[in-house]
Amino acid sequence: MQKIPEIKLFYTGRQHLAIETLEREEVKRLLYGGAKGGGKSFFLVTWAFKNAIDIIRKFNIKITSHPIHIGWLGRKQSTDFTSTTLQTWRRVIPYKYYQLKSGTEKDSKHILIMDRVAIDYGGLDRQESINKFNSAEYSFFGIDQAEEVDIDDISVLRGSLRLTIEGQKLPYKEVYTANPRQCWLRDEFIIENKRGNVFVPALPSDNPHLPDDYEKTLIDAFGYRPDLLAAYLYGDWSKIEDAAQVILDKWIVSAMTAPSIMNGTIIACDVARFGDDKTEIQHLEGSQIIEEKSLPYGRTTEVSNILTEMSRANGDCPLVVDEIGVGAGVVDQLHERGRYVIPFNAAEKADDEKKYYNRRAEAWWETAEHFSRREMGCQRMSTELRKQLCTPRYEFRNGKILIEPKDKIKERLGYSPDKGDCYVMGIWGLKRSVPAHQFKDVILRTGQRKTKDQSVLTRGLKGIRK
Repeated sequence: MQKIPEIKLFYTGRQHLAIETLEREEVKRLLYGGAKGGGKSFFLVTWAFKNAIDIIRKFNIKITSHPIHIGWLGRKQSTDFTSTTLQTWRRVIPYKYYQLKSGTEKDSKHILIMDRVAIDYGGLDRQESINKFNSAEYSFFGIDQAEEVDIDDISVLRGSLRLTIEGQKLPYKEVYTANPRQCWLRDEFIIENKRGNVFVPALPSDNPHLPDDYEKTLIDAFGYRPDLLAAYLYGDWSKIEDAAQVILDKWIVSAMTAPSIMNGTIIACDVARFGDDKTEIQHLEGSQIIEEKSLPYGRTTEVSNILTEMSRANGDCPLVVDEIGVGAGVVDQLHERGRYVIPFNAAEKADDEKKYYNRRAEAWWETAEHFSRREMGCQRMSTELRKQLCTPRYEFRNGKILIEPKDKIKERLGYSPDKGDCYVMGIWGLKRSVPAHQFKDVILRTGQRKTKDQSVLTRGLKGIRK
């Protein structure tokens, strides 16, 4: 019979701290992440092995042909786990203590430890693999490079943490290793710091196995982005922003304590396009949010009635409305009622056609520039709006700025970024509106309630009025 081994693995100071942290009863989830070269995969596999040995000892589990499957290890892509994390396991865990087992119709691929317990492994990229989690009962799971996964990817895994042995519940744990990125991990562990969640930075300075000039290599590579360097060198996730991120969170933080230096009043509306979406309405005084409404999907007349009353209550202020899809009906009804409406069509050409791929890119990029220059204050910024504003990414296509498709943003958020779209649209419309009294003068002089290109009504005041 195999003797239960004494674990003799060298841990860095940070890795040891992370292991001690997981032993605390109140800690349910641990993020070991941040700096490059922090030994994250090494930590994950050695902790999982140590945890398996601890369970064997605690319950005096004997050799059996039907081992208990106590946990799961993986990455977003199964092939990535096999080619990276599993190789780390094979390199650092003595082979005499485990066997790698192929998957069957009944069992997933797993690591059989001392013929007593098993740790399943794989990816979150195949539905048939995810379906098995519905019947699985684990005491822990660990995800390497967790910045690759979405929160929806792990929801079913969380539901599997229900293993009992001899009628006893185990300390259920979730372990994530990750490189810094603007994602749900940052929301849960850094910004919101939910109860039971602990973040332990992984630092290259704590890893004696790296080359002596490793830190200099990082400085040379990321010196142009101080925040990115701080994340990769010191594990500082509080400031990290994606290189392709349109609006950075640090700009939002500054805006939340700053007054608005923009003038004017506008009401923005992103109209729901589908039955499960909501219509978002925001009343802006400059860049400050005065009032917000979220409406369930409904008739266009209901939306136009609300917008008409809000406009009247605020000095007949202008309205900017997304006219794509059902929004076109809202725009038409508002025009019929004599409202000052600025239609917003995300796919139309931008004012600056050489710089922006379309109007949507122009609206998001202009808002980002105003935030970065501290020209916008928004003291009533909700956590949800903040998250949505910081999620979209951009790319260059044919030399023009293009914001990623809405469905890609929705994949990462788990829902449509309607609050963010509404706010950005409001800022865009505010810059292109004219004061209400000038609008009335135009109506009286021309007898028009609507112009096709909106040139008379929307070009009056460009830029920020200080």
